[in-house]
Amino acid sequence: MLTLRRAGTSFFWLLLAALVLISAGLYNGFPLVTSDTGTYLNSAIHFDVPDDRPLTYGLWTAATGLRKSLWLVIFAQGLLLAALLWRTTAVFAPRLQHPAGRLALVATVTWLTGVAWYCSQLMPDIFTAVGLLALALLLLSRPAWPERLALLAVLLLAAIMHSSNLLTLLLTVLAVGVVGWWKHLFERGVLHRPTWLLTLAVALAGWIVLPALHAGFGGGFTLSRASSAFLMARLSESGVLEKFLADNCGPGNQYRLCEFRDQLPNDAITFMWDASSPLNRTGGWSANQPEYQRILRQIALSPRYYPLLISETVQATLRQLTHIGHGDGLTPFRENTNPYWKVGEYAPYELKEYMSSLQNRDQLDFTTLTERSYRAQLLALLVLGLGLLGPARSRVAPALVGFVVVCGLGIVANALVTGGLANVLDRLQGRVAWLLPWAALLLLAQHVPLPARWLGSLAGSARA
Repeated sequence: MLTLRRAGTSFFWLLLAALVLISAGLYNGFPLVTSDTGTYLNSAIHFDVPDDRPLTYGLWTAATGLRKSLWLVIFAQGLLLAALLWRTTAVFAPRLQHPAGRLALVATVTWLTGVAWYCSQLMPDIFTAVGLLALALLLLSRPAWPERLALLAVLLLAAIMHSSNLLTLLLTVLAVGVVGWWKHLFERGVLHRPTWLLTLAVALAGWIVLPALHAGFGGGFTLSRASSAFLMARLSESGVLEKFLADNCGPGNQYRLCEFRDQLPNDAITFMWDASSPLNRTGGWSANQPEYQRILRQIALSPRYYPLLISETVQATLRQLTHIGHGDGLTPFRENTNPYWKVGEYAPYELKEYMSSLQNRDQLDFTTLTERSYRAQLLALLVLGLGLLGPARSRVAPALVGFVVVCGLGIVANALVTGGLANVLDRLQGRVAWLLPWAALLLLAQHVPLPARWLGSLAGSARA
């Protein structure tokens, strides 16, 4: 009976944390949508594999929303994220035992960083951070097998939720392994080699599981049928494609793109989506796939382009690391837009809520939140710098140091993958940037001095 009561109490606090994490959606009056939401909802309704993104989030939406309510989708996201944040607090800041203190920590990171604006979106963006949190817990907490299997499942789910997550999480696992070898963390017991290998295997398995999932739903054994177009758009934005066409377009050239060598768009988004772009004027993704793949292979095998590719990738990564603003893509999507049509098809009784949301009345302002987020990032860097490099460094538990390292490597990996291979956008970096302030809050919660009578009172309340 006591165990059941404790389980009920724990779920109550997790429920409150989940509500905090979807507070942006509650404030908006409806789950937040972007221009991509319609595609995900379409795959949730018809189980069609989209050309330009994975089916996985559509399946998540179908399973969690039950074809009844889109509120259930973001609530499931909030509950999953709350459970991971709760567990990271228990592992890396064990002094904070009382659930009210843990809830306050979740509320603080939400207020400082606006993570709720990502958790409340009908988008897979929040799963990048979900995957990194699961990764940190797997590598650093030595969980029992039931919890380990659950975390491995969450890691795999997060990896296949978006093609960028596959590479981001794999790079993070590999980078942790390199740091572990360099700093002798395996020998010192901070990292467990068999667990790292198991985590690496799951991260690699995602590269097979996702194409197999697409094949099972009739979409072919592929990560994305539009991947070559996305890469070409990025090469166009970086100037590499322009240089390639200048080198290879001449009498008897075999590339249709040569006709547009002086009309390449300035950015990848225009290349992909503008009706007058070279891509769309020559038949779209499917029609151009053979030529684009041929160009990509030729660039990959030509060392003359490597300096420019490396320079552009480094520059894009550094730019992406600073793009943590809010509101990217959260514009109104009213009648005659894809999100409007698909919300009406998935949950017709929620269409009035959707139309009356603050987003669709153009009443959302992210200026203050963006400024606060930038300050939170700077304060987090200051706190982590003083805590991990200052005189108190020896008192910080190795596991907490490891958590900061995993989060930091994951944030950089996300910037490298999204900035280097896709677009430099606030949304793509903001989805994980909040992990840095979260790590700083855990450090403060574990090490800021508190009066002994407070600690005794809190510990007694937690046991009760």
